[in-house]
Amino acid sequence: WLSVVQGRNSRGRRRLPVPVMVSSILRGFAALMLLSLVPESVAGPGYPACYATCMGVCVTAGFAAAGICPPAGLSGAAACASGCASLCAPLIISCFSEDTSVLVWNSNMSNMQSMEALPLSSVQVGQKLWSFQGGYLPVKVIENRRLEGNFSFVELDVMSQNRKFSLAVTEEHNMPRIRKGAAKKVEEQHLEVVLAKELRVGDMLAASTASDESGVASGVIFAVRRVDKSVKHVLTTDSGSILANNILSSTICDGREEVYDRSSWLKTLVQWKDMHQEHFSV
Repeated sequence: WLSVVQGRNSRGRRRLPVPVMVSSILRGFAALMLLSLVPESVAGPGYPACYATCMGVCVTAGFAAAGICPPAGLSGAAACASGCASLCAPLIISCFSEDTSVLVWNSNMSNMQSMEALPLSSVQVGQKLWSFQGGYLPVKVIENRRLEGNFSFVELDVMSQNRKFSLAVTEEHNMPRIRKGAAKKVEEQHLEVVLAKELRVGDMLAASTASDESGVASGVIFAVRRVDKSVKHVLTTDSGSILANNILSSTICDGREEVYDRSSWLKTLVQWKDMHQEHFSV
């Protein structure tokens, strides 16, 4: 027993110091917990559960115990949030295809036609893009991550005011859908939240068109395709929303989380922001 305390085994070889042993055990425990969540990602809760577990370990036991390296320039909860987001990113199931374009915010914008389209591959964290919430709204990018693998996507073709828009998102991506019977002029209280795989031909989405600078217009889905892609982008903004290929979309990565009031787009965004406040300091 004394040899253990002194850090030596029965052959006189030096053992690992107790703090290092404890740290190793904690890292192993955290890794096992996180890995055990991977199968759940197929059903949707993998990322939120992984992230919550990682944050709990990081905040209480430190970066090493959670198996992450603190990002440069960050400390405390902000560093834990950024590191855990990176660690659990492979479990995210709500993503955009690599060919998606977004609209760059410009404080001198005089009309919609002056908006610059930018591919996701060129979008930087901290950059401001356009979304729509009660009017055109600049939103800040807090994450843009490119992941490779084999991913199931839904491709949507939408017609709005004689213009065609197309968007490809993963099957579990959260999308705002216009409720049946809503007016042609889109108002956000008419939007509900569904998964992309639940969208059908004839459903209505909100699209930003050059002919309607006062807001978004309704667009009807005229084609839905299921495809596999080898790359996806995890894009998150501080509002939880984005205009992607001119179609209003969420950047909520949680799949079908029952904590959200999915009957209301606006309530879902508020609930998501309340649950992810630690991201906004990153």
